[in-house]
Amino acid sequence: MKTSSPWCPIEADLASLLQDYPRPLKTLGDGDVPAFIMRGAYKSDHCTALIERFYERGLLYDPRIDLNGKPVPRIDIGTSLGMRYSDREGFFSHAEGTCELFASLFKGYDDPVDFIYKKIGAMAPDKRVMVAHEPDGRLYGPAIFRTYYEGMGHEPHFDSVRDRTRLLDMQVSRFDKQFAAILCMQESLLDDEKGQTLLYRQQWSPEINDKLLNFRAYAEEEGIERVSVNLEPGDFYVFCSETVHELPAPKGERARVVLAVFFAMSDDDDEIFVWA
Repeated sequence: MKTSSPWCPIEADLASLLQDYPRPLKTLGDGDVPAFIMRGAYKSDHCTALIERFYERGLLYDPRIDLNGKPVPRIDIGTSLGMRYSDREGFFSHAEGTCELFASLFKGYDDPVDFIYKKIGAMAPDKRVMVAHEPDGRLYGPAIFRTYYEGMGHEPHFDSVRDRTRLLDMQVSRFDKQFAAILCMQESLLDDEKGQTLLYRQQWSPEINDKLLNFRAYAEEEGIERVSVNLEPGDFYVFCSETVHELPAPKGERARVVLAVFFAMSDDDDEIFVWA
């Protein structure tokens, strides 16, 4: 429904953000602000150099090369819970390999995964930020590089291990609110200049489940606001992943590359779990 109060991303350095929003994650979780954006928070030349390293090591490659007879519109460097949760043993084994890869992958540059964890910690200084894990000590993937080539995006959706994927037997589901943190590594051309992410002024609730398949039309009919987030390499932003959001597909040969994490917290829990 239409609201009279303005709803737009807040752009600020971390110190200014915390001065104006002492509890920024609660502000996002309550839906008062769509996103917090920190421009140039990570060194853009390190972004460029790391992308080159990924190609040199064969972690990224030209998707126009037909692998096994099929084009590849997206490449992940890391372990995605959303794509691997059906095979729990395989998921944790792959995550162990990701931790080993990341231990040396960023040598010579500022560690971008550590950068994200420190930013999350600064936004919640009363909590301990850590890689998500199960009681037996098995770790989730700490972060993921997502590379989107032409034609690959995501329709309007929300992300929640509790309410969407319903992974109620995993530790990440114990928290009340889920968020996403994104570091832009490489920008791409955009279709109609839509932005890299579109955020709708609508958090998930059971009442909108049947609206998600045609959410754009529903949002227009109901007058639900939508804002776009546009990033350059080194820009970093955080939003509540339970907010309905959309990722327009890039166009042309230049891929969009981001380093992404999910993280979750509860007011009465002194831990924040981070995963991909």
